[in-house]
Amino acid sequence: MKINPRWYSQFEFLLLVQFDLAVLVLAAVSTSVASPAELNAKREALVDGHLFVCTDNDFAGDCSNIGFFNNQCSNFSPEFQDDISSWGPDEGWVCTTYTDINCSGLTYTAGNPGFSSLPPGINDAISSFRCNQS
Repeated sequence: MKINPRWYSQFEFLLLVQFDLAVLVLAAVSTSVASPAELNAKREALVDGHLFVCTDNDFAGDCSNIGFFNNQCSNFSPEFQDDISSWGPDEGWVCTTYTDINCSGLTYTAGNPGFSSLPPGINDAISSFRCNQS
């Protein structure tokens, strides 16, 4: 039996290598890139609920919808430490805010819709929170 090897010209060989490389790159990219909507859905699935916080009364100013886990203490990020004037949890949740980090100090508790303005002593003094399903 005679084997007839096929010899490629240098040009044909380079074209084949480039094509194979392009196919590999496209396959890798198409399997690893998620759309923004898919990323948001995955991120939302990682938490139990949300606490909506704002730096001004009536849910105004700088605001954020902060994800949390049931009955887990969370410290606010630096931009919200001692700067929250209104807050409210998702429906079905009761949250307690604390004036000190690690869920200590004075407390203020509410369910949905929360507080559109906080009283003196609590306003602009909140540092951490803990939420539980109601």
